[in-house]
Amino acid sequence: MLKGLKRRFFLMILCFFVGAWSGSEICVGAETAPQMTASLVPNQTSVGGIITLTLKLQLPTGARLAPEPVVKGLAGFRILDQQMIPDDTQKKTDGKKSPDTVVSGEYHIRLMVNRLDSGAVGPIFLSYVNADGEKASLKAATVPLTVLSNLGEKPEAARLKPIYGIIPTQSFMAKYRFWILGGIAVLLLGAAIEWWFRNRRQKDSSALERTPPDKLAMRGLKALDAQRLFEEGRIKDFYFEFSEILRRYLEAIRGFPAAEYTLEEIARAARKKEDQPLLSLLRRTDMVKFADSTATLARKTDDMEGAFAYIRSTRDPVMSEASSEHSGGKQYAVRSFSSHRKERAPS
Repeated sequence: MLKGLKRRFFLMILCFFVGAWSGSEICVGAETAPQMTASLVPNQTSVGGIITLTLKLQLPTGARLAPEPVVKGLAGFRILDQQMIPDDTQKKTDGKKSPDTVVSGEYHIRLMVNRLDSGAVGPIFLSYVNADGEKASLKAATVPLTVLSNLGEKPEAARLKPIYGIIPTQSFMAKYRFWILGGIAVLLLGAAIEWWFRNRRQKDSSALERTPPDKLAMRGLKALDAQRLFEEGRIKDFYFEFSEILRRYLEAIRGFPAAEYTLEEIARAARKKEDQPLLSLLRRTDMVKFADSTATLARKTDDMEGAFAYIRSTRDPVMSEASSEHSGGKQYAVRSFSSHRKERAPS
């Protein structure tokens, strides 16, 4: 019985020393396993929003972070800044410069969201240097992120608006060069057409200026009579144009602006005896134009004959092409009566 007790006591002592020795070996030689977890704050935002990725990490004995750690797994994000915040234990041991210090704490990364879709972020890798000076990396599992639409809760019903203030990526000339070249081509074409018409008008005007005033006036009266305005009941229209032709003829042979004068002004300016029949004819014309005087077809015929007689009596009997250039001829065109030239009523 005594021997059994001694044997048990001996075995207990032996187990105590063996356990103490093995425990000391574990405490001295064991290394901390590296680990890292990730979290996002906030975990939902819109495109262009700012979020903070927090990596809670613990490095093995003798390991350290590089001066500029490399973070991978952040596609679709823009890193704004990074900051390492050691835990309280790390802060106390940093001053001792112990080679066995375990680096632990939180690594904060501010990110701008550049992606449109929601989903997992990561897995995330953070580089560090182990105790042997070799590069290694920590891995954190993925974390969820919800990307909200900038168009509101119902993006399909939203109406897009233009964005102002965007700096163009290419020059204005390069972007609109085809429109600019097309505009220049249209301007050149318009200038060429304008030059052609002006040149043609000048030629036509030169030809008209070589025509004697009496011939122009007679052509105008004949063209007016051919329109049959009087016969269609447009009596005022007829006499407005009739008066215009005679006034232009008087202006051409007497040298004062008869087309712009009132009848009284014309009477003061036209003092020649042969102009008196024209003054009477213009006075009867004004009565139809402004005083609602009636006119018969017979009167219209008499007025036309009187106008032709006045022109024949006042024209130059030896009028030639050369002399007409000296006297100057003016065009008597019968215009459309959709709009009349405003002529002053006799005062």
